[in-house]
Amino acid sequence: MADLHDPREVIVTVNGTEIVGFAEGTFVEGEQNEERFATHVGAKGEVTWVRNADDTGLITLTLKHNSPSNAYLHEQYKSQDEDGAEISISVQDRNFDGDVSVSGSEAKIAKLPNFARGAEVEEVEWEFLVADYESIFSE
Repeated sequence: MADLHDPREVIVTVNGTEIVGFAEGTFVEGEQNEERFATHVGAKGEVTWVRNADDTGLITLTLKHNSPSNAYLHEQYKSQDEDGAEISISVQDRNFDGDVSVSGSEAKIAKLPNFARGAEVEEVEWEFLVADYESIFSE
């Protein structure tokens, strides 16, 4: 039996607000910044595993330039400089049991997306630097 993937079942929220108006193709990506482990090899070949404590990551959203969420994200970008301001981001794939979701409760928007307009709908990328990047299996 074949599985069905529905991109409408991939839900992205920023500070509890659902983001809408995604571009075609891959519209959300998440990655951890550093590898979890490294090795240190001694002069006689003894290996020591070194656990990297860097739990940061990057989540990138690709929206259409006319997405209503661009105004909301622009507002979040401007307000993140205020003392104590935090941005949370959550990506949940509800297509299948056991799918991976990514999130972070301490994030900042890296920069405003590039501005481009032309004969077609352009894409804009919002990059979130995440201090506590987490990848989990949902059940």
